[in-house]
Amino acid sequence: MGSREASDLVRAYGPFVFRVLRHQGVPERLLEDLSQEVFIVVLRRLDGFEQRSSLRTWIYGICRNVASEARRRDRRKPELLTDAPPDLATPAPQARALAQGRARDLLRAALAELPEPARMVFVLYEIEHLPMAEVAETLDCTPSTAYSRLYAARKHVQQAFVAAGLTDDEIALAEVIG
Repeated sequence: MGSREASDLVRAYGPFVFRVLRHQGVPERLLEDLSQEVFIVVLRRLDGFEQRSSLRTWIYGICRNVASEARRRDRRKPELLTDAPPDLATPAPQARALAQGRARDLLRAALAELPEPARMVFVLYEIEHLPMAEVAETLDCTPSTAYSRLYAARKHVQQAFVAAGLTDDEIALAEVIG
């Protein structure tokens, strides 16, 4: 594959990879590095891609594996925690940006509490807007199983939002931003 085709592939799937890794629990500080790692794997294995699924589904599987490996590495070498976070000078955010951040953080926390199969269905269907047939194929389960996992995940996320006291506007923002 030429460098132009590789650049086109990264441009086309870069945002997708970034979102999938984020929703797989990858810390913000690692997103760029692990996105690059995903594309290294994709470009190395692209010639062997058998097209039994869509390219997007295949890339999702690579993202899932890279995120899983990163979590394993992180458990072996945990972050050193300090007593207090560093002071960062940030401009005063607008109300919408603040609500968006709160909603996004709560959504990520709720997704992190879900079992991986339910989280994957929720992310692929609700955030990435893949058709349920493709979600089920990607996760190697029946559509009815995927729907069951989706309903359980939705219920958990909704309960987390209600428990946190999110307003309807903040809940709508969380659904829009993923």
